[in-house]
Amino acid sequence: MATQPERIAEAPGAVRVGLDIGGSSIKAVASPAHGAPRVIHKLRSQSPGEAVIDDLVAAARAVAAGAPLMSVGLTVPGIVQDGIVRACTNVPQLVGLDVVGELSFVLGVPVTVMNDGLAAALAEARLGSGDAAADVFVAVLGTGVAGAHVLDGVMLPGAHGQAGELGHVRVPESCAPCSCGAIGCLETVIGAPALTTAWERVTGQPGDLKGLQAAALGGHEAAQAILERAAQALASAMLVLSALVDPGRLIVGGGVAEAHPQLPARAAELARQRATFHHLPELVPAAFGGWSGAVGALLG
Repeated sequence: MATQPERIAEAPGAVRVGLDIGGSSIKAVASPAHGAPRVIHKLRSQSPGEAVIDDLVAAARAVAAGAPLMSVGLTVPGIVQDGIVRACTNVPQLVGLDVVGELSFVLGVPVTVMNDGLAAALAEARLGSGDAAADVFVAVLGTGVAGAHVLDGVMLPGAHGQAGELGHVRVPESCAPCSCGAIGCLETVIGAPALTTAWERVTGQPGDLKGLQAAALGGHEAAQAILERAAQALASAMLVLSALVDPGRLIVGGGVAEAHPQLPARAAELARQRATFHHLPELVPAAFGGWSGAVGALLG
């Protein structure tokens, strides 16, 4: 686990910490305890192991860089009820954990927990690329695909807190099984594991998103085909989103969007070609990139 945070500014006394747990890493940010959230330290560490609470405690203390902790906000890629993670397909060791109670006991500070898509949407709508837009949907392309809808500054989590799960919209570009138990979900095509696995099948060697992007830019036809299929699938999901939600602005971030910045724009182009009655939203990149969830955790 990485223990040396990137120092953006000096810590003015006590800090708040935001932790974003994903399928491939823990992202942590620290902010001054008082005033508007402002990231002063950043840290990325490996995914939590079976000793998940210990790993989260280590990440929180490391990103605080010796400053006293005031509070901790935590986001998870799953369903949270009463501080307990009820479902989390990409980090299954979290399921059933009272993460709020256990982290608060060990760290001795208040802890909040929320869905990662909701956290990212809060960060982008209030502090980032939302820019006071009235109707915003935020999509985070990472290990999975999270999302959330913000209307007039108010989060719309749905009756059971599950609204915005764009990654589990079924798309015609896939017939692969998803970790959620369904077949053909968007994240089986555009999630980071899906992209790297597809690239590894081509090369016969371990690969990553950077290698896939470099090959595609270098004219490798198979790499380009993998990303084109991902763009087609995202276009399908965009059309569903437009038909059901009709957002005015679509903010796209996450590790996949950072590694393949041309992918969302290509998907929007494909969606426009296929649109009938749809009014497709304005597409803008996330201001915080793959760190939207961690920043949003500070707002929880």
